Amino acid sequence: GTGQIWLQPTTCRGTEKALYECWHYDWGEHFCDHDADVGVTCSGAVELRLVNGDGPCEGRVEVKLRGQWGTVADYTWDMEDAEVVCQQLGCGSAKSAHSSTRFGKGNGPVQLVWIDCHGNESALWECTIPGWGPYKGPHDWDAGVICQGFVRLVGGDGTCSGRVEVRQGQEWVTLCQTHMDLNTANVICKELGCGAALAVTSAEHFGSGAGPVWDGGFECAGNESLLSACARRQPHGQGCTHANDTGIICSPYMDFRLANGSTACTGRVEMEVRGTWSSLCDTGWDEHDAQVLCHQLGCGFVTSVPRGGYYGSGSGPLWQDTFHCSGIESHLGACPATALGMPACSPGNTAAVNCSGGDAGLLGPKQPPLPALSLSEESRHARLASGPGRCAGRVEVYVQGAWSRVCEDNWDLWDAAVVCRQLGCGMALAVPRSAHYGQGSGPVWLGTGGCMGTEATLWHCPVPGPVGDSCRQGSGAAVVCSELTALQLVGDNRCTGRLEVFYNGTWGSVCANGTSADTATVVCQQLGCGAGGRLVPAPENAQGSAPAWLSWVNCTPGTDSLWHCPSAPW
Repeated sequence: GTGQIWLQPTTCRGTEKALYECWHYDWGEHFCDHDADVGVTCSGAVELRLVNGDGPCEGRVEVKLRGQWGTVADYTWDMEDAEVVCQQLGCGSAKSAHSSTRFGKGNGPVQLVWIDCHGNESALWECTIPGWGPYKGPHDWDAGVICQGFVRLVGGDGTCSGRVEVRQGQEWVTLCQTHMDLNTANVICKELGCGAALAVTSAEHFGSGAGPVWDGGFECAGNESLLSACARRQPHGQGCTHANDTGIICSPYMDFRLANGSTACTGRVEMEVRGTWSSLCDTGWDEHDAQVLCHQLGCGFVTSVPRGGYYGSGSGPLWQDTFHCSGIESHLGACPATALGMPACSPGNTAAVNCSGGDAGLLGPKQPPLPALSLSEESRHARLASGPGRCAGRVEVYVQGAWSRVCEDNWDLWDAAVVCRQLGCGMALAVPRSAHYGQGSGPVWLGTGGCMGTEATLWHCPVPGPVGDSCRQGSGAAVVCSELTALQLVGDNRCTGRLEVFYNGTWGSVCANGTSADTATVVCQQLGCGAGGRLVPAPENAQGSAPAWLSWVNCTPGTDSLWHCPSAPW
């Protein structure tokens, strides 16, 4: 620095509330010059992460300092140093320490060098260090670690299913089934690089453990990236034994998408497994599997299943599983799957699908038919026609090669609930009458009007009794659904961010003015993000060009959906 040197403290105990409370020479009296100026870096400004590994608990060690990520370079990096990193990140104990380029060279500055830890420090920067960087030098000695992890699944047929065991000290302990819920299971699946949790099982499924049993548990919201970040549940003191050991089954598939098509609803099937996107072999791929994927992606129903690698082979590995969907599952990960033998399929024979799409208006192919395996005339589908979006309109069904409207006479909210669910449009809000979306033309389908509301599709509903001429000549049934359960938070993760709703074919925001605090709780519960939430101001630049669809939303405690809350008109 330059200018006057005002203070030269000599001794601080660490309990003083201000620097001038430490013993020091008189103000302005000093025995040093500016080459001894003091600087401070507070721990709250420093972050730690592992990158380039197979999960959040292994990889190259990086430290964020002054807003910039950089590496740790130390050719004396050892297990004590790695232990501190693993414990600080909630990843259990260290399994191995690496002081070379095991996880690749970093490309930022070197932030720390020559670290000396004892292994019991709570943070890496509590270890002995010569000072903070950035340091100039090569990345040949970038440090890395592999942690044992805080949780594992044992006794299953892979890393994504098995008995749940967590690390306590140097031991692995089992958990009681009564302390496990789907939110906690989803966090475990995510931490292990798996997809969504499919089931929570008893000890009979994966066998009993042999070590200690922990009677405590976890309270997870479901959006945590690591189990160690969840709140701890106190032990019940009920004498939990290995007969109560719990297990979980995760989907091995983290995510799905369609690639190389003209829209997000057409293309080559790709799946994310342990962080890597792969194309799917088309052996065994059929219209039932395709129907589930279209529904899962919010893309309506399947219109065709192109063969012969129509959308290319992709650049990643070829995933060699085959699915056995019935067509009514909520996502592909819920379908039974088996590994194919070798050779599974020839290169380029990748699975593909053309879905009807999620755009406003009538559902159907946007382009002339592609060379494909077309659906048979016996295949039946539903759509909502002539409405403001794909989730509101006149009900039409595709039966025996033609689109038909549905008789309105016996149509009610229970029938509407089934078609909304079938189309991936959330819940039924209203059943408009008197040709609200037009009379329609063509034949009238008489096969529904007696649904209980729980059926998977209209085809599973009881067929009503005889109908008169009014049904054959009258208006077609109609429905307004809650728009794809059209709700999302746009931010750092799916449970934090700017609230958006899908209406009239477009995502738009919700204005804060007049919106009640209980609205946040309703949104969080509806998205499966825990039992509560709070409204926070959005950044000034967060609005973008999207429309504002809602304002003055006044949810009250106990409301089960945003769509049931009063608001200003759309």
